[in-house]
Amino acid sequence: MNSIKPAATSYGASLVQARSRQSTAAKLTVTTAEGDTVTLSFRQKTQARFEAGEAYGPTGQASVARGAYRQQTKVEISIKGNLSDAELEDIKNLIANPTEAAPKTTTLQSFDFAYSRRTDVDLRSAQFSLEA
Repeated sequence: MNSIKPAATSYGASLVQARSRQSTAAKLTVTTAEGDTVTLSFRQKTQARFEAGEAYGPTGQASVARGAYRQQTKVEISIKGNLSDAELEDIKNLIANPTEAAPKTTTLQSFDFAYSRRTDVDLRSAQFSLEA
């Protein structure tokens, strides 16, 4: 009597995940010659996620992909004192072109600018297969 050996059956799967987070912050503080203070703050957080996977077995295969994106932005303006039209115009020019406006202004005493950006990326991949 001959025995029949069953055919090999294959199973497998793969998965790829990617995540990204980024935060950006900027702050400009301007002090006028009269002592008024203007502070402009900007914060932004961005998150992105992507996943893709595939699986196969003796009855077929399936695949899936999905992603998500989210962004939050916050802007704050603080004014202490009373700005004249000339001070307001000098601040607008400073924001538009700091290297050109700063030496020309007479109504602004000083300004301070800070900027930061951070990016984190996480990438993961997995794969397996099995012959039965």
